Amino acid sequence: MKLQDNKAIQIAIKNFKDKIRHWQYLFFSLVLPIMFTIMFYFMLGTEEDPLGKTAFDYGFPGMIIYATAIGTMNAAIMFAGERSSGMLSRLDTMPTGRKNMFLGALISESILLSLQIIIMFVIGYAILGLYFESPLALFFGFLVAILFGISSVGLGIIIASMSKTVDISNAASLLIFMVLIFLSGSMMPFDSPIVYFTPPFWAKQVFLQIVVMGHGLGESLYSSSLIGYSAEIIPISLLGGLLIVVAYTIVFIIIGIIIFQKKTKF
Repeated sequence: MKLQDNKAIQIAIKNFKDKIRHWQYLFFSLVLPIMFTIMFYFMLGTEEDPLGKTAFDYGFPGMIIYATAIGTMNAAIMFAGERSSGMLSRLDTMPTGRKNMFLGALISESILLSLQIIIMFVIGYAILGLYFESPLALFFGFLVAILFGISSVGLGIIIASMSKTVDISNAASLLIFMVLIFLSGSMMPFDSPIVYFTPPFWAKQVFLQIVVMGHGLGESLYSSSLIGYSAEIIPISLLGGLLIVVAYTIVFIIIGIIIFQKKTKF
């Protein structure tokens, strides 16, 4: 099949062009994580613990997950805009179909998330010189962040599909995004059982323990990023935590597809 005949790819390219035209969203998505990264870097300082790691070495994985979770808002804004413009209704009468639009959006958002994570990696690990166990561990952390990013896109689709207007979708996605990030302990350590019910916690903790601590998938997860302080071992391995991230991703995408495919009136 020729590239130009692949409708999902065509829609992905269209989405990229739309993103460039509405560069404010890209600016917001990238500048905020960078701003918080630099701010927390100077706030936490460069004093090393006995293991040779700084407080921000433990905190930066949360910044990665924060940057990735913004995909929730980006997806909600994009799909709410398509819904408001009547694009979905037109697709119902065209060969393109909603399936190709969904796949195209998933492709474009995943690529944008990948670029965003790469930029954060460059700032954190190349420019600021933060600690990571090995290039292989860092690559695995990148895959965890991408996986979590795809689940964020699915959540954004669900929010957009259930919102009546673009403004409601924007407000709801921002509220849910910020609540999940703070309750998960990604922005700052938060020792509470509530973290276990937030998708960002599992992605952040798996990323942290593999990339920064050098733990294997068979080792136990900790209750927060305060490893060596108040964090406690929980009866779930890193592999179990990774499977929870996978489960969240599958559930959000499936629910998003089901809701998105409904031929309701827009």
